[in-house]
Amino acid sequence: MKNFLVAFDKCKDSLSAPEICDLAERVLIKRFPETRVMKVPLTDGGEGFVQILSAEVEGSIESAKVIDSIGKETTAKFGLCQIEKLHSSVIKELQLPSSGNLAIVEMAECVGLADLPNELRNPWETSTFGVGQLLRKAADLRVDAILLGIGGSSTNDIGLGALVALGATVKNKNNETIPFPHPLTWCDVSEIHFDDLVELPPIIIACDVENKLFGESGATAVYGPQKGLSVEDIGKFEDQIKRILTMVSTKISKVFEKSNAIGSGAAGGMGYGLSLFYDVNMTKGFDLISSWFSIDELMKNADFVITGEGRFDKTSLNGKGPFEVIRQSSQNDIPSLVLAGSVDNEVKRQVKGKFHKCDLLAFGRSDWTLEKNLLLARDQFTSSLQNYSFS
Repeated sequence: MKNFLVAFDKCKDSLSAPEICDLAERVLIKRFPETRVMKVPLTDGGEGFVQILSAEVEGSIESAKVIDSIGKETTAKFGLCQIEKLHSSVIKELQLPSSGNLAIVEMAECVGLADLPNELRNPWETSTFGVGQLLRKAADLRVDAILLGIGGSSTNDIGLGALVALGATVKNKNNETIPFPHPLTWCDVSEIHFDDLVELPPIIIACDVENKLFGESGATAVYGPQKGLSVEDIGKFEDQIKRILTMVSTKISKVFEKSNAIGSGAAGGMGYGLSLFYDVNMTKGFDLISSWFSIDELMKNADFVITGEGRFDKTSLNGKGPFEVIRQSSQNDIPSLVLAGSVDNEVKRQVKGKFHKCDLLAFGRSDWTLEKNLLLARDQFTSSLQNYSFS
């Protein structure tokens, strides 16, 4: 083997995307001393989005004190990079000016689901207020655009919390301001004012989710239970969202029409809520990463491609990074390996039937508990790659 392309997403709760790429590089160079390893850490807009994208273009990392999803102060990071250092395809895709500064913001930095223990996961009580603070901090630096990653959030508040941090005012029936609105407080809301919203530069949202805001495939029904919402409360939650949006519709037009747009349900309607008042555009998460790292060019120089994530299952087939990587490698007639913590057997059968030069291997052990697999993920990954037979 001469040239490897390794492109891994994170293994949740065990290995970050950069860590697992570095680990693969060390194993491959030890096995094949003359080889070249090209690394692309993947991100779906969630945890690691800021660090991964900023590092690739020599951007700086800024810190800000903000409020997390349950109202506690935390320190969140966001990236700053010079637009001139971006690949021309990224500038074109994001419709950026040819020069200036781009801020890279990540919802998971302050309202990430992974940061909450199971007992505190409850979208009735979480708010995107901290995300609005981050957007405001970025805008204060006079950036020309903001790239927002919205994966891995714990919230389902249609971005109302963020809008309050950006200057909106929510009042209850006693004409008292609600400083940190979350859905549990919405039943008391009688007025919402948007007159004092601060200005923001254009916002580009990286997202692969296509769910709409309402309905059986909507944000609340699909992602609410993952964030701690009881199935019995789905209808009630949607009713509260509609009640808030009815108030919003007295201020601006086409509120409910926009809720039918593809992707309006992503991150609990975060992008949708922002789009009612700001210049917001969506971009496919993997398309962004592909352009950011010039994956097409790297692929042309690869003899073998290795990718993976924590669990490779049917959700992976819906445009997730590792699946897109093996699809591209197949188009280029390059053999590939999916090395994931676990691999769904039916998905393995489907993938091998579609991509004949792709192999799939789980490095986790089915006879171990999840906790043990997470604890020993590094060793198991290393051993699996060391012993894999490259034909």
